[in-house]
This record gives sequence, structure tokens and C-alpha cells, in this order.
Amino acid sequence: MEGNTQRIGWVDYAKGFCIVMVVMMHSTLGVEAAAGETSWMGALVAFAKPFRMPDFFLISGLFLARVIDRDWRTYLDKKVVHFAYFYALWVTIQFAFKAPGFAQEIGWTGVVEEYLLAFIQPFGTLWFIYLLPVFFVVAKLTRRVPVPVMFLGGCLLQIAQPETGWIVADEFCTRFIYFYTGYAFAPLVFHFADWVMARQRSAIGLLAGWAFLEAVLVYEASRRHR
Repeated sequence: MEGNTQRIGWVDYAKGFCIVMVVMMHSTLGVEAAAGETSWMGALVAFAKPFRMPDFFLISGLFLARVIDRDWRTYLDKKVVHFAYFYALWVTIQFAFKAPGFAQEIGWTGVVEEYLLAFIQPFGTLWFIYLLPVFFVVAKLTRRVPVPVMFLGGCLLQIAQPETGWIVADEFCTRFIYFYTGYAFAPLVFHFADWVMARQRSAIGLLAGWAFLEAVLVYEASRRHR
């Protein structure tokens, strides 16, 4: 493996774990809702909730510095058209399967309207695919803005967490800071990863300590909301 074609193993593993956790969340919550009761998997889903999507977006921004200075045509082809096609494809596939059920409730005209609306208001579980090209475009448009300014702005948006009802705006404010952190602080992330690989025993100890603290905090939060 040479040059920029080299794959970094831990990044692929991290992406895989994020995908598994997302699938696990949707399958578990769906089954629990249908069954009317919770299971031990629900606790695992709750444990992963605070870091599942932040991890995904941070990883998505890690390699952005390699392409962000390319011309707009190339950049949009690599970072926007790819995800737009993927989103449109899966929205169409999902609607193809769900359309008969929707039609019984809202009629076929309503189905067509909902399908078209899905390109403005992201449909179901695909919102994060819709959001990625938005992040890529915003990052390129603001690449000349000082990193501290962007980072502070992202933090303020995350803290504010507005509820406009438009998923794109709401999730952008909540998630952009993680994507931008991956982009702006990628060298630090990779340096930390190298430190972990060089000190695996210490890293395992830190990971175990973090997992314990995470479990306690999640449990306490869920207990207070019962």
C-alpha cells in the first residue's frame, strides 16, 4: 500500500463499528416497539447513543483535507454527487417497498408528495447520508475562515440545538462540530491513534475506564427520566 491509496485499518474498523451500532439501534428499537417491551439490547443501544453518530461524523471528516482544495467540479463530484446518488437510490428503494402501505393511509397522490418531500425533509433513517454532502459543501465554503472561529461556532450551534422541525437544519447544528473536528484536527486524531497503537495496554485500561464511566452516566440519565 502506497501514498494516498493506503488504507488505515483502525478507521475502517471504526466505520464498521458505527454501521453495526446504527443497524443494531434501528433493529432493536423496532422490535422492542413491536413487542411492547425492552430487552438487554436496548441497554446496549442506550450505551452507544452518546458516541455513535459523533464518531461517524468525526471519521467522515478525517480525510477531507486531502481534497478540500480541489476545484469545485471535482470536489462536488467526489463529495456531493456520490452521496446524493446514494440517498436518491435508497429513498426510491424504500418507497418502492413502503408505498402500498402509505397509499392505504394517504393515497397514491400523498405517496408521490411524500417521495418528493423526502428530497427536502430527509426520509427516515437516511438523514445522515443527506447531511454529509451538506457538511462537505459548508466546509469548503468556509475553509478560509480561521479554525478557532469555526470551532467555536460549531460548539455554539451544538449547545443551542434548535428545534425548527426541519431535520437538515436541526441535525446540522447538532452534528457539524463533530465533522469539523475530524477535518480540522485530523493530525491530532491520527497522532492519538499512533499513541494508542504504541501503548496498547495503557489504551485498553483507558478504554475500560471510559466504558465504565459511560455506562454509569447513561444509566443515571435513564433512571432520572423514568
